[in-house]
Amino acid sequence: MSDPTIQPPGTSPSGAAPAGAIPDVDYVALQPGQLIGRYEIVSVLGQGGFGITYRARDIQLGREVAIKEYLPTALAIRQGGTTVLPRTTKMAEDFGWGRERFVTEGRTLASLHRVPAIVQVFDFLETNGTAYIVMELLHGETLETRITRLGKLGPEDVDRILWPLLDGLEQVHNAGFLHRDIKPANILLDDAGNPTLIDFGASRAAMAGRSVALTAIFTPGYAAAEQMTSAKQGPWTDIYGLSATLYHAIAGQTPPSAFDRMLDDAYQPLAQLNPAGFAGGVLAGVDAGLAVAARDRPQSIAGWRPILGMSAAPEADSTVVMAKPSEVRSIGRHVSTLPPPAAAGSGRTGLWIGIAVVLLALLGGGGYYAIASRGPDPEMVKARAAADEAEARGRKAEEEAAKLRAESEQRQKAEQAAAALKQQQEAEAAAKKQLEDETRRKIEAEITAQQRADEEAKRKAEEEAEARRKAVDEARKAVEFVAGNFDHFGKTLMMIALKDRPDEIRLQGVDIVNDPALHKLAVDALAAQPRNLHCRQTDRLTDGTPLYRCLITPLNAKEPLADIPDSDRTDLALALVRNGLVLASCDAPRSYADAEDDARGRKQSLWGRVTVPEYKRRCTK
Repeated sequence: MSDPTIQPPGTSPSGAAPAGAIPDVDYVALQPGQLIGRYEIVSVLGQGGFGITYRARDIQLGREVAIKEYLPTALAIRQGGTTVLPRTTKMAEDFGWGRERFVTEGRTLASLHRVPAIVQVFDFLETNGTAYIVMELLHGETLETRITRLGKLGPEDVDRILWPLLDGLEQVHNAGFLHRDIKPANILLDDAGNPTLIDFGASRAAMAGRSVALTAIFTPGYAAAEQMTSAKQGPWTDIYGLSATLYHAIAGQTPPSAFDRMLDDAYQPLAQLNPAGFAGGVLAGVDAGLAVAARDRPQSIAGWRPILGMSAAPEADSTVVMAKPSEVRSIGRHVSTLPPPAAAGSGRTGLWIGIAVVLLALLGGGGYYAIASRGPDPEMVKARAAADEAEARGRKAEEEAAKLRAESEQRQKAEQAAAALKQQQEAEAAAKKQLEDETRRKIEAEITAQQRADEEAKRKAEEEAEARRKAVDEARKAVEFVAGNFDHFGKTLMMIALKDRPDEIRLQGVDIVNDPALHKLAVDALAAQPRNLHCRQTDRLTDGTPLYRCLITPLNAKEPLADIPDSDRTDLALALVRNGLVLASCDAPRSYADAEDDARGRKQSLWGRVTVPEYKRRCTK
């Protein structure tokens, strides 16, 4: 007999649960103690529409791990407490296709060894009709919690997060894999502020794009525009998510969603907010990574680094021109600064964003041109002086040209041109507004239709789940609980029978005693007056025989006996032990052993016949 760890009604492991309470059991998740290969389930860490994450123990290596189980509840169910099966034959294809994507995700992540700032994957398994990914169990708080608790992050904290994430994401992308769900809640920070990117959502995104039973999951403000459409996704998609996360950490607020920005862009660039202490390259790089159109963003981490690495923005009155590829190769890590004619009215923000655009154009063409990321460059200082001199000459030439143009143009021609331009602008603005209104109405109609379909699917799924839950609950109660009036004992005091019930039930916690005198004492004690029992199954013998813990009404209890609460009843097996009618089993609860010691000390009934050496030999192995 195993140790009876299942608590009877009216109690809990701590003894604090109210009378009549039923333990909260999750019939979908695997239960503590179950094995997946060499991993023993400890508890549930998280549960969502696509799967369940468990805390588990590697019984071979003796370490704790996190295990993610593929179980999309819209497509599959748990059967027999272990096996995962598709809900219907029609859903089997989508379920199998998603499982293959999940396994590919696990295989890819497991092939990346000690990648900076990326959660480490130890193993992946296919069993129980589904698949599992085994990962390191991390401790700390999320970036989202850190921002909520402390507010905006400073330059040093942002640097500590940014650069390791760039190194890790670059290796993930080089392996042909995307994260697709970068946000503050998926970045875990240790006590020193070092980041780890968790909860890869590649397989979830792939399945949501295929199955009508599943809805795409993305977080507004952090998801790129292409994640809301059928447009191609790539490293630029993760760059948008990381840029939005950095924007939140620096500005203290989430950027507007990409959907809203497609219609009316209210985004405030960091270069305009200009938070104190941050390198200009970081601010411009985040702004570049948050471009709405995917083609306007850096196309890779390698292409994004040069912008983020620039230490300071040029002055507002200077012009920076990128050298040709051959010139860049000849000068190594420095960017050439040449003195072209100056452009009037250019501000610091516009110039800085312009430099980012030029960098993106060069890097998108396949050339990787490094930029010195820290400290003044002697070549840049010389070029700046030449640029200032050229700018002065350019301004003087432009002033003379403007004077000649003003003298040669007629006022009437200028007014006519201005009127024509205004009319054209008004017409373009009206056409643009009409197009935006039509686009918004179309998108809103599509979203409304999708929401209705999602709500209907959710309603049906909830009805099916409730029906299954009721069926399981009724079946469980039929097996676990037995109630009725006492009828008789069996051959031994271990077996009891209830009225109107053909089979006898077996008490837990007591050993067989074949003593006619004790048998008669127990029968007389119970049969002296009608007694009612509430019995609950607590365990099974190795041959499958169920064991029950029975609570019985006291003598002289008032009718109706069946309505007497469990808190006023007595444990039948414990009462038999306490009155010296039976022996407690060797693995009975401690309270049974204490009652047995007390009865033996008073030499009651059975204990007048059993010697101490015989008693001690019973449980000696």
